[in-house]
Amino acid sequence: MGYQTSLHIRKQEIEKMMAEKREQLMEAGTELSIFSHQADDVVVDLYEREKNTGIMELLEIELEKVNEALQKCAAGEYGKCESCGGTIEDERLKSRVNTALCQKCAQNKKKMLH
Repeated sequence: MGYQTSLHIRKQEIEKMMAEKREQLMEAGTELSIFSHQADDVVVDLYEREKNTGIMELLEIELEKVNEALQKCAAGEYGKCESCGGTIEDERLKSRVNTALCQKCAQNKKKMLH
């Protein structure tokens, strides 16, 4: 299976998860407004809503990265490190299909952040 196919599969997975989270958020909003009368229930419902909202934000970021990788595939730029311009290792692309950095640049970035 090629990288472009893997990216399309990952995109479909993310979109499916996002649809499920949207549905959960809509259901939680309905339950919160109609059924929650106990303070404990409201707190739990609000926690779940915030958690699902955070997950949605992370999924949106990942979807954006996958879409960028698909654009790179179309332009013949996929697999090139955005930092050094070198080739991203095949093993890294297989495990992180939407990565934009080679292993060395990713490690350097991680060190800079810590």
